[in-house]
Amino acid sequence: MKSLWVEKEFTSLGEHPLDQRVYTTRLLGREPSLVLHGGGNTSVKTEVTNVFGDTDQVMYVTGSGVDLGAIDRSGFSPVRPYVLHRLAALDELSDAEMVRTMRSAMFDADAPNP
Repeated sequence: MKSLWVEKEFTSLGEHPLDQRVYTTRLLGREPSLVLHGGGNTSVKTEVTNVFGDTDQVMYVTGSGVDLGAIDRSGFSPVRPYVLHRLAALDELSDAEMVRTMRSAMFDADAPNP
């Protein structure tokens, strides 16, 4: 497979980890042998400042059903990772409860479902 990486494009995005993940996600999404349309996930962990001025750990996860080849910042769901770790430790969890809990752990209520 030929690399689609263009260093100049990547460096033009700036330093924010989410912008860099958008670029790498688009590269993966453009390669049909790697990803089915609307399928797959990428993520990046970073810190954000909340409305109170405190720093929160956030993991941006691709939104459910978002086209990886055309994704932008709005296609990622910012979720607090400690909630995801606790969910993963549960013995049982219905799909509906998982979605409700993940939505309640999101840093941005307007983001797509993770």
